[in-house]
Amino acid sequence: MHLSFLTPPVVRLRADGSFETLHEGGLLGRLRPPVVLLARSLCAFKLFEAGAIPANRRRQAARLHARVAAPYIIAGTALVKAGADFGVWWWDIEHNAGPIQARYGTKRVAVRPESLAQPPANGWRVVKLDEGYESQLWRAGDLIASAWRPSRPDAGGWAAFTRLQRGDTPAEDSPPAPQSLPIAYDSEAFSITRMEMSRDQLLALAGGGFVFATLVLAAFWTGQAATLQSRTKAIAAETDAVRQAVATLPQAGDVQGERRKLIGYRTLEEQTNPLTAAGAAVTVLALQDLSASQLSVEEDVLTLTLPYAAGRRSDQLVEEFEGSGYFYDVRPSTDAARTTYKLEMKIREDAAPLTVLE
Repeated sequence: MHLSFLTPPVVRLRADGSFETLHEGGLLGRLRPPVVLLARSLCAFKLFEAGAIPANRRRQAARLHARVAAPYIIAGTALVKAGADFGVWWWDIEHNAGPIQARYGTKRVAVRPESLAQPPANGWRVVKLDEGYESQLWRAGDLIASAWRPSRPDAGGWAAFTRLQRGDTPAEDSPPAPQSLPIAYDSEAFSITRMEMSRDQLLALAGGGFVFATLVLAAFWTGQAATLQSRTKAIAAETDAVRQAVATLPQAGDVQGERRKLIGYRTLEEQTNPLTAAGAAVTVLALQDLSASQLSVEEDVLTLTLPYAAGRRSDQLVEEFEGSGYFYDVRPSTDAARTTYKLEMKIREDAAPLTVLE
């Protein structure tokens, strides 16, 4: 789901150093750093195959590969999850720094290859870009191979690209008709990351996220009346237990008694319940430009159902939810039809309030 009010200002940097404005930015998105989409001719792409590496070491290995295999002396990089592998993007920082600095000065910007702003696909395609053409191979919504050329690929150029790819459906002898694609503002290129945001900007975005979270929670709790009622009774029983425990304490001049009473109520207040846990989950999703199509809570387990494309950020989402302090044992999965992506996580009983840090 694209949240238009969070869309940052977007420009395209062409090979000649000129800029094209693509989006002025949403109401809150203008607080975010501008996104500079680099023309495909300014970038290089390679698939890093990590399937043989232990799962908990794959991203680390991909980062190391991005550093040592960079085709530029001073390279910018971006990693994109592609199943068990990673798509690695490089660009020449020295070459692009001049135009970017001339336009933005010392202002922080987010640099992305323009291919990351395209709608995902499956199989082979040729994309007509603002400058040149890009031949692509996609697998289940993940970009596997990419090659740029200034002119439309002919049969020879197409064969040179396709014969380098392994284990996929054979391509046609002739290249497919080029497609002119719209900008996909819910794509990887525009995801919110903590590194690109200042503390003040995150706090401002959190305000917008809170409004969104409130609306989603209102709908969620409409279908959770039975769970709420059960939880309310449990909290009421706990409250009565605390009242009974402190009722026998001296009421006049007993400072210790009052202190124990306050500690008892504070303990109840700080306990995590389904409402606070669901609110924390929706806030984390909002900061990632995502929203859940379904949200359910059973005892101490919260389950989120997201679009299948969110699985490309699986590692990042697991890290964000576990880092929030509200959840642990976060388990991602996809359904058999590969149409949805699910996150199942356990709720901590005494989670600290959710804070957003730079």
